[in-house]
Amino acid sequence: MPADNTAGKRISAQELPTNPFVDVGMILFLEDIAEKQGVEGLLPYMINQGAALAEAMPLEDYATWEDFVAALNEGRSIISALEGTQHFAGNVFVTAINPFHEAYGTYIRLMGELLPAHREVVELYNGRVQNAAIESMNIIHQSFRRALVKRVSVAGQPVRYAELAAKGFDGNIRAVPEGWQEVILEKGGISGTQLQMAIRQNSLVTLIYPPPAAEGAQAVETTALAPKALGVAAGEELAELTETTPQPEPVAATAAAATGGDGAKTGEPAQTGEK
Repeated sequence: MPADNTAGKRISAQELPTNPFVDVGMILFLEDIAEKQGVEGLLPYMINQGAALAEAMPLEDYATWEDFVAALNEGRSIISALEGTQHFAGNVFVTAINPFHEAYGTYIRLMGELLPAHREVVELYNGRVQNAAIESMNIIHQSFRRALVKRVSVAGQPVRYAELAAKGFDGNIRAVPEGWQEVILEKGGISGTQLQMAIRQNSLVTLIYPPPAAEGAQAVETTALAPKALGVAAGEELAELTETTPQPEPVAATAAAATGGDGAKTGEPAQTGEK
């Protein structure tokens, strides 16, 4: 028998074989929940699934911000192990291919169009929790990331996080509106041109920034970003994101009820990377 050279080796998400039965079954399962419980029942299930997966991941602590970025780029961090996230520039990180897009493609090819419940649960999530989803699987994915960053620390303090853009399997984009661009560019340490380039070239664009005491960290402020604010209407062209999007409203108090966690009080920004 040939020797097994994979023992003890962490296999990246890109190396894992896909399974159409799992892809289709996962989407059918969510649709079954929506049929039996409505999207009001589906939303907390998806949020809890993402959070539960994150809580099963190991804790990480890095001595410096540079150590964290190096581990992420090499696939040694839990943030990049499942989806191949890479450092783009400044404090901006990108995922070239959304890990759920193949599942959507397989489902549509074999089963036909997605049920309306997918659009409806996205609208509910964007209105209650975080205005950053372009498709239903973003709910599980973003809930996973919100819980995951709390398990990654630099110099003993958890890193901070905010979603900047998500591109759907159909090419539509939900991204930060003009009202937040100045804050995002400052925290991200990048230019507007670089942000637009990151959005054009990748499925997911994320701001991950260091805690205030992290050695070697770039100079960024620690004011929280309101997660509900980080998004614009689905299907809006990228060029319009810097022209017409108004200043968003702060996150609503109903976020706590949807997530089962600590939501922001009305009129106050919600922290996205720490308790």
